[in-house]
Amino acid sequence: MLFSPFKTYRAKLMFFIVTFILTTVAINLLIQLNVNFLHNYFDKTYHNIESINTITTNFNTISKSIQTYVISGDSDSILNVYDSLNSIAHELNQITCQNEDEVVFKRSIANIYTTISSNIDMVILFKKQGKDYTQKLSDTIESLEYANYFLQKLTQSKINYSVEYYNSLKDSIRKITNTNYVVIILWFISSIFISLVFTKELTDPISRLAKFSNRVANGELNFTIPKVEPTDELGILNNSFSDMLENIKDMLKKLEDKAELEKELAQKEIETVRYQQALQEAELKTLQAQINPHFLFNTLNTITQIAMFENAQKTYDMLIKTSNYLRYCVQNINKLVTIGDEIENVKNYLFIHNIRFGNKISLEVDVEKDVESAKIPSMIFQPIVENSIVHGFAKKSEGLIKIVAKKENQSYIKIHIIDNGSGIEPYVLEELTKKSYVSKTSTGIGLENITKRLEFFFAIKNPISIDSQLNIGTTVTILIPYVK
Repeated sequence: MLFSPFKTYRAKLMFFIVTFILTTVAINLLIQLNVNFLHNYFDKTYHNIESINTITTNFNTISKSIQTYVISGDSDSILNVYDSLNSIAHELNQITCQNEDEVVFKRSIANIYTTISSNIDMVILFKKQGKDYTQKLSDTIESLEYANYFLQKLTQSKINYSVEYYNSLKDSIRKITNTNYVVIILWFISSIFISLVFTKELTDPISRLAKFSNRVANGELNFTIPKVEPTDELGILNNSFSDMLENIKDMLKKLEDKAELEKELAQKEIETVRYQQALQEAELKTLQAQINPHFLFNTLNTITQIAMFENAQKTYDMLIKTSNYLRYCVQNINKLVTIGDEIENVKNYLFIHNIRFGNKISLEVDVEKDVESAKIPSMIFQPIVENSIVHGFAKKSEGLIKIVAKKENQSYIKIHIIDNGSGIEPYVLEELTKKSYVSKTSTGIGLENITKRLEFFFAIKNPISIDSQLNIGTTVTILIPYVK
């Protein structure tokens, strides 16, 4: 802005007054400047014509030297050519143009100079390589003729312009006098303009700040006040208001972040409660086995001993497996176990199931050695195996369930529980994927319970996926972090 270099409005006002005083001196100096201008103009015109003559001479030198070179191969001719080209480039930069015609002529000469330089390079190159250079040489000679033509035009234009200017010099005194009047009038108009600008510079920032203040007062904060160079009092006020607005937005952002953090904490608390509910659900499903468990286990041990004394080996084995299964369910429901423990519990469960229903469902285990000792919440595998039997072997008395557990990328474990049963009906599979489905004939620990406990313990999402095809089988995949 016009008064922006001054830091205070007092300084701007002083500048305004001093400028009026200095203008009077400037008008008197204008006459002397006009005289000096005339002298400088004619001096410049002389040097321009001198440069044009030098360029013309150099072009002629180039024409002779390049022809001498192609005839005799004289290396001095090449030096003369390039010296002339350098001289032309220098002199072209010294020429100043007074009108559009001169600009056109000078540009044409410069373009021809570029063409000549390129053609000369090609002539020299073709000459050295033994190629035909006659066309390039012909183009060079033709371009030199064009260059001389435009140099003549430029010289004539400058002479004509100088003559016209000389004729106008007769009236220069009268024009200088008129110029003084014009300058005074222009200064009067400029003074009015400067006054308007001064007033505008004072009132515009105030009006802008007033609009910003109204927007903030109306609760609108989603905008930015552009900062300006603090060159005066209003600039400082503008920047202070901008900083204040940014501070308000920062405070609101911190409050929003705090609210978001509290929301996340509340969500974590909800997940904790859900996990506790899942544990309670699992506990309730095994409540029968928790009623006086010592009495129950002691009773089973007594029956086991009776079966052993009576040589009832099958009964003895079933009682041992049942006792181990119940003990696992009761003692480990709230504990972490190993994958090996879970597989052993599945073996006990399948043994009991096969004896009860006369089925021949076998278990195949493929578990890496390091994976066996990995930690996992209890009662994860058995409910899934039970679902496989309920849905996959309801109409089959024989089958295979395979448990595969291996490391995935060294930091995860991927577990596949696969059966070759009849598969799961699409509508049942859809219910299972909702997690809340529990078979009427199962232990009551559904996929939702298993998923919640895995998600809470490992801090992951969607650890279980199911893939089933009718008459082929079902695969339940569990992906969890590797925890020792």
